[in-house]
Amino acid sequence: MSYLLAEVCWPDVAAYLENDDRIILPVGSTEQHGRHLPLGTDAMVPAELARRLGERTGVLAAPALPYGMSLHHLGFPGSISLRPETLAHVAEDILRSLYRHGFRRIFLLNGHGGNGASLQVALANMMGDLPDLAVKMRHWWRESALSQLLQKAVGVPGARHADVGETAPMMALYPDLVRLERAQYSPDADAGPVEVLTEHVFRQRFPHGVIGADPRLASAELGEQMLALLVDLYADQLAGWQE
Repeated sequence: MSYLLAEVCWPDVAAYLENDDRIILPVGSTEQHGRHLPLGTDAMVPAELARRLGERTGVLAAPALPYGMSLHHLGFPGSISLRPETLAHVAEDILRSLYRHGFRRIFLLNGHGGNGASLQVALANMMGDLPDLAVKMRHWWRESALSQLLQKAVGVPGARHADVGETAPMMALYPDLVRLERAQYSPDADAGPVEVLTEHVFRQRFPHGVIGADPRLASAELGEQMLALLVDLYADQLAGWQE
């Protein structure tokens, strides 16, 4: 049986739920990722992580939500955004649908930093009246083990937006979609916090759409190392997740 929810039939799901109530839910976005990465990067990476995790652990993986809270990227053509409250409602509807069918442990695999607050709102809105629902939310680029790998491999402290840390996994997964010869970044940009990161502030600070280290440091080999590390990490967490 496939471990991708989109590829199975409802009787297969019913049979799965007789023995397991876990599911992986990837959430991403459709937004600019520099001059060199496709707009679907934030959905494509967690979707592939979920697929590999399903094959490794036998846990079903739901389709990736391809839209997120990306208002600050709307200064770049092609970017699509949900309003923060819309994303919170969509995420809550998805989670409640899964809960209705019997899923009780949801591994929420987020691929976009702008989604975090809305996902927290969704969880706050529903988990009070669903006390037997358990959710683990992971933001893959924030994992300390991943930061250590990047520090050792290329001398940068972690993955940021469309930089080496996001470019490498895409080179491993979709090399034909990465246009590394186009890559440019802003090494002297002030990446410090602002009151509100609007599309105008983003475009002014990071005119190429990249935050962080030079994307040209990336390689497919590094990307595969990153993906393997994350799959190992999350497979262990799923295996140790007791009811």
